[in-house]
Amino acid sequence: MKGLFLSLIIVLLLAGCHREPWQHSSIRNGNGQHDLAKLTYPASNPNSGIELAITRHGKEILGYIHVHSYTLPLYQENPHETFLTIETEQASQTFVIPLFEGGQRARLSPICLDYLLQTLELKPSVTLSSGHFSETLNSGNFHRHYDALLREPSRLLPESLVTFELY
Repeated sequence: MKGLFLSLIIVLLLAGCHREPWQHSSIRNGNGQHDLAKLTYPASNPNSGIELAITRHGKEILGYIHVHSYTLPLYQENPHETFLTIETEQASQTFVIPLFEGGQRARLSPICLDYLLQTLELKPSVTLSSGHFSETLNSGNFHRHYDALLREPSRLLPESLVTFELY
């Protein structure tokens, strides 16, 4: 009985330590057009993984991929383009996307971003790959995190909640 109780406590502690890979952050600005929010899925391996970032700047939604080591492969030897393959168990689609200077970061084209968002909404997992880089995204809870990205931050400013009185 004592061993069972100890095992239960260990399982609960380990479950409490589990972090979801999706990470959301937002910054509220006085002007709503300049509010920022970011949803990321970090690379599981710094040498061969791909980090996904989806950002909201005002009403505009943009997507980026980032690798931490080496550079993304060039598309047809063009130093300004790379490719990204979005794959599920049923389908695979490859997109040519703009590559940033330095070769480690690329912006998803609007068509690629729309396809990725729809796939993350509908499928349990999605694999992103480009050359030898690859990342499998667990899309469970994606909808909840994406809704948080789209939601505008609270309009209550911290300074409006704090008042000082001098006697």
